Amino acid sequence: MCYTGSLQRTAKVIVNYRKYKTMTMQYFNKTTALVFLLGFCFFRTIVAQPSTVAPIPKTFWVISSMMQSKIYMDTGNAYILPVLSNNGTSYGTFFGFYTMDGDSFILVVAFSGPQGPVVWSANPDNPVSQVAVLSFTTDGDLILQVGGTFVWSTATKNMSVAGMNLDISGNLVLFDRSNSSVWQSFDNPTDTLVMGQSLCRGMKLTAQPSNTKWSSSRFYLSAEWNGLQHSFSPAAYTQLFQATATSTSSPSNCYTFVNGSLGYPDKIFSLPPASSLQFMRLESDGHLRLYEMQESRSPRMLFDVLSTAIAFCDYPLACGDYGVCNNGQCSCPSFSSFRFQNERFPGAGCLPLSNISCKHAHHGKLLPLNNISYFSNSSFSKLAVPSYSENDCKQYCLTNCSCKVVISKSNNIGPGSCLLLSEQMLNLFAEDSSNRFSAFVKIQDNLPEKRRAVIIVCSTVVGSSLISILLCALIWKRCKKDKEPLFDGIPGTPKRFSFDELKFATRNFTIKLGHGGFGSVFKGVIGTEIVAVKRLEGVEQGTEEFLAEVMTIGRMHHLNLVRLVGFCAEKSHKLLVYEYLPNGSLDKWIFQTSPVFTLSWKSRRSIIIAMAKGLSYLHEECKEKIAHLDIKPQNILLDDKFNAKLSDFGLSKMINRDQSKIVTRMRGTRGYLAPEWLGSKITEKADIYSFGIVMIEIICGRENLDESQPEESMHLISLLQEKARSGQLSDLVDTSSNDLKSHMEEVMQTTKLAMWCLQVDSSRRPLMSTVAKVLEGVKSLDDTPDCTFLPSFASSNIDVVGSSSSYVPCESHLSGPR
Repeated sequence: MCYTGSLQRTAKVIVNYRKYKTMTMQYFNKTTALVFLLGFCFFRTIVAQPSTVAPIPKTFWVISSMMQSKIYMDTGNAYILPVLSNNGTSYGTFFGFYTMDGDSFILVVAFSGPQGPVVWSANPDNPVSQVAVLSFTTDGDLILQVGGTFVWSTATKNMSVAGMNLDISGNLVLFDRSNSSVWQSFDNPTDTLVMGQSLCRGMKLTAQPSNTKWSSSRFYLSAEWNGLQHSFSPAAYTQLFQATATSTSSPSNCYTFVNGSLGYPDKIFSLPPASSLQFMRLESDGHLRLYEMQESRSPRMLFDVLSTAIAFCDYPLACGDYGVCNNGQCSCPSFSSFRFQNERFPGAGCLPLSNISCKHAHHGKLLPLNNISYFSNSSFSKLAVPSYSENDCKQYCLTNCSCKVVISKSNNIGPGSCLLLSEQMLNLFAEDSSNRFSAFVKIQDNLPEKRRAVIIVCSTVVGSSLISILLCALIWKRCKKDKEPLFDGIPGTPKRFSFDELKFATRNFTIKLGHGGFGSVFKGVIGTEIVAVKRLEGVEQGTEEFLAEVMTIGRMHHLNLVRLVGFCAEKSHKLLVYEYLPNGSLDKWIFQTSPVFTLSWKSRRSIIIAMAKGLSYLHEECKEKIAHLDIKPQNILLDDKFNAKLSDFGLSKMINRDQSKIVTRMRGTRGYLAPEWLGSKITEKADIYSFGIVMIEIICGRENLDESQPEESMHLISLLQEKARSGQLSDLVDTSSNDLKSHMEEVMQTTKLAMWCLQVDSSRRPLMSTVAKVLEGVKSLDDTPDCTFLPSFASSNIDVVGSSSSYVPCESHLSGPR
């Protein structure tokens, strides 16, 4: 919906609209009241309505009775059960019950279309169950109840309400017999303003941060007599944005969102012009963002409304606890004393490496933090107390158990200021070059414990010097034997590191990237190269067998295999050093429940081709065939350009070229095992079956075994088998990606190729080199694949997770994600 900047034209449209609405309501009251009366006598529970409804007689909607009217919102499993609807030319509006999980419901007004936004909600903090009832009573009150317990109402009882209407702009209105508004959702905003909506004194937008330590924390944008005020409740944080009206204008009580500005007629913020209906939302990070509806596409984010007045570092949650914000970048005060809470998301804040408890308050000391101040000068001024010196501030903090950080500010003309920050305060800092700020963080002083340890160690050494010398000699001899350069100097062998080198490179194994059945993976830096160091645990083979395996893996060089940089085999320590791929494993990108970013079909297809080429190299181009035996999304890593590489050869098995099959104990991951594992005789084609499963997961955007799904949909390959036989393969395509839908023909061809890889008879599965050529378009598979992907007894037992069938073996025999 577009609006003109002309006030006269807007007024004319409003007058015409009111005339039209009055005539429509008169017609409704006189002509159709009898129809509604008769209808409600026979059907007291309403499933869906047009844009207007009257409370004659009492009308009510029960969620459990409305399930047949689901309208999916194109955001995963989210759908709405409509009570009222109003359809426009390019989008529509709904008033009804919204849910993302099918169990918890919120009464909302929402726009239709891909990722249609919720623009108003009645009970955002108190969702209801399927037994909830919405009643439109004969005395004009709209009430939401669960089992007779009150949840929400419009409080319009005995106010002569004649009906309820939902207009195309998303305003829910209760009106009287003279067609005047008695109550409207536009006067009771939640976190969103729609074009044409006003924020008047006494109204405010409210947003709840997604991840904070304060359960009651809220962002607010409220209308004040002198402008719009942005605030955050746990801290004394406020920002006032005043109108740009002339000096003769009186302050406005309402600030309207119109085409091109917020705060009409006293403009406060200029906005990009509208080409369709716009709305703005106060979001969980405190930003007020402007969106525009698009036909057949998700709303487009146009503008960060407050960005002209608030810098990134001025937002209270910009960099999290103990984070330092500088020019839109987040860091820690000192990496010798702090670490990121999440290495991949610096904005999540930092953690002190050494903290203090009240039990050991007398062992606390203050560590200076250089060149920082409190994030908001205005908040500092409101919270700080007078202090005559920096030493006074420090003493206050050391004697106060709850104090975690102290910030003092000197004043050349009088007493300075002192701010003590506890865990319940906002510990966010900003980079500040002013010398008038001094900041200190309280940490544990381990000096007394260190002194006691030194005394104990010294006495032990003095009292048993002869035994110590003997032990040292024995240890030196064993170390010398352990450090014999096995395989050193052999061409093509990866570099050998000492355990101390890798301990230093990983900062004593502090930044963990992941954990699996064979050990943990840590981030490290060797020279200028960032690496991933896998520390093996519970490895059965001895040093020579381990080094022989490393030598084989180290000689494999392929674009689509993760490169082995080096290794460590020292005493009981066995570690592998791989190249670091910043985008992590594939599962994080295809199994997201509420994705902000989804992989395009081009990226997904490129990942599938890369996997095929990597496996083709292992199966057909190495001196000995190598079966990976653990193909799954967690073992497919992505570099900064989303190029895929196979990783983790901990379960791989070498097969001589003259061997048709090998016998080995069951290995792999539940949900990805080929049927031939039932007999423990396998070939490299077990990888091809696992590869087929991963292809289907990439296309469908869900896991093969998903216990959150309904019982009949829990096992993806069983569902694929059913859909393939009924000719409904397109139903399985990832619903969160519009890009996949626009390439449906190509997606279906790739799905049929995956079905070739999933043949129960391993001899019918194509070679990986053939799969790669088909994907690249240089070869075709013309035959129709058999639509049987599970052994007959497995397909009849759909409850795979709870089955005792050997097709899904118990977890103890399988590897976890790594």
